[in-house]
Amino acid sequence: MSVAVAVVAGLVAVFGAFGVLFTVLGLRDRRRRLRREEHGVRTQATLVAVEPAIPEERGRNEQPFVLAYADPAGNRHEHRFTHGFGGIVPAEGWQVEVLFDPQDPDNVSITGNPYLHGVDGADAAAAPAARQWLIAALAAATALLAVGGLALFAFAPVLYSPDAPAYTRSFLAGCALIFFAAAVAIAGAGTDLLMTALRKRRTAATAAGVVTQTWTEVRRGGADSADTRVHPYAVRFALPDGRQVHRRAYDTPGRDRNSPGRRVEVTYQPADPASFTVGGPGRLLRGPVLIALLGLVFAVPAAILAAVAAAV
Repeated sequence: MSVAVAVVAGLVAVFGAFGVLFTVLGLRDRRRRLRREEHGVRTQATLVAVEPAIPEERGRNEQPFVLAYADPAGNRHEHRFTHGFGGIVPAEGWQVEVLFDPQDPDNVSITGNPYLHGVDGADAAAAPAARQWLIAALAAATALLAVGGLALFAFAPVLYSPDAPAYTRSFLAGCALIFFAAAVAIAGAGTDLLMTALRKRRTAATAAGVVTQTWTEVRRGGADSADTRVHPYAVRFALPDGRQVHRRAYDTPGRDRNSPGRRVEVTYQPADPASFTVGGPGRLLRGPVLIALLGLVFAVPAAILAAVAAAV
């Protein structure tokens, strides 16, 4: 017993230490941000260097770059950024607006970037007004079904004896309602995603891209699962206005099916060209269709349970 207590106390101490550490780091970042916003200076920064490759690290999606800027006294400062162009390839000589703390020049952020815009002035398509009503209706239907099922579970032992047919009927009906709630929630979410994907498909553009690099990442498993290896990769393609996109692809395959130099078809949104999918426009529909079908899978046992409950 004392060993178990010691283990629990050790785990609490470790997690408590990590909690304190993250809290301190979060407060430090917040204090630096507030100081930058209250005492910072805005100026134009010039891009002086661009690293050719995307860092092969988790959370790194674009090419790092270096900005040079001057404080009010005329002193030159340089800072390396790991993000700021969203995947648009920056070029030396480009200028962006930055906000920095003169007392701590490395406390800097990009506040204005004229190179982040759609292709030929394309704007993101607004979602239909009916979408909000549809989401609200789906949420209400899911809640009503789930509450109805839980109510049957709660009141059946109170109203009926365990050997009564009404008790079995109520229990089965409660299970059916829970499954129906899951079906409505999942199928509704899939349908919403599908409608969004169809809108994006209508406005999507395609380009010829090339895989520039691949690497392997190990994702740690839990206590009952083994570590898994995934194979991220980066893609580069050109936009009609002359800009280039180069960033880590959004999908992370479990098999190493890519290699540098491989030609791929890229589907992107003209209003947000750094948001792309490797593959033709039809690939946008795969995920939403699978989610909607998963909702129908839950509807099958719900219908069976409801039929059995009615027959009891």
